[in-house]
Amino acid sequence: MGRMPDQYTIRARVLPALLVTLPLGLATLAWFPDGLSGWGAIWGLVVWSGGTMFLAQIGRDSGKRKEPSLFGRWGGKPTSKLLRHTNASNRPLLERRHGKLNKLTHPLKLPTPEQEASDPRRADEIYEACVTLLRDKTRDRKDFPLVFEENCSYGFRRNLWGLKPLGLTLTVLSLLAVAALPIVDPAVWTTGPKQRIVVPGLIDCLMLLAWVCIVTPRWVRIPGDAYAERLLEACERL
Repeated sequence: MGRMPDQYTIRARVLPALLVTLPLGLATLAWFPDGLSGWGAIWGLVVWSGGTMFLAQIGRDSGKRKEPSLFGRWGGKPTSKLLRHTNASNRPLLERRHGKLNKLTHPLKLPTPEQEASDPRRADEIYEACVTLLRDKTRDRKDFPLVFEENCSYGFRRNLWGLKPLGLTLTVLSLLAVAALPIVDPAVWTTGPKQRIVVPGLIDCLMLLAWVCIVTPRWVRIPGDAYAERLLEACERL
């Protein structure tokens, strides 16, 4: 029996997968505007049998697979970058965060500037371990609402980026299907409302533009950096 997913799963995993499949629904509506009376029952059955959770897993896995490539583009994980001594933008703030984390993650000890310089990879491993422990301490969305909100935003964009190849493919196929309708059935221009073709076609074009111009690594990085900031700020409340 299916179960309702939590808010993070819905916002960060289910919604990206639903956006990817939206063009299929648009093409179906264009071709069969009067033949969808039974789709409500079918959709209910899909949800009840775990279809929503299946979509959530597709969204999550696609984002996770491509996440390492994002970190490579950005020069490392956002949280690790904020904890590095190298190129720190605010030394007093960095020292305070290190001090807080040293207390919260004892006996784990963050590296000194000299230790980080001599072994950057080891230093990043320690930073990631500390962040993992910090993340576990800030999972309560009521106590840390800003951390939760930025985490949802980052998860949504990351998973949408992971699904981009599939989203582009389905959008192009849907656009072709809608464009082919008046060729297969020329009567649609004279016997039915033109919105049947114009609206799905317009939405597909906008979605195609969004996939190409908006869903990029730079777009994903914005909430990624914001999440890292909110997570480390949470040290002050622990």
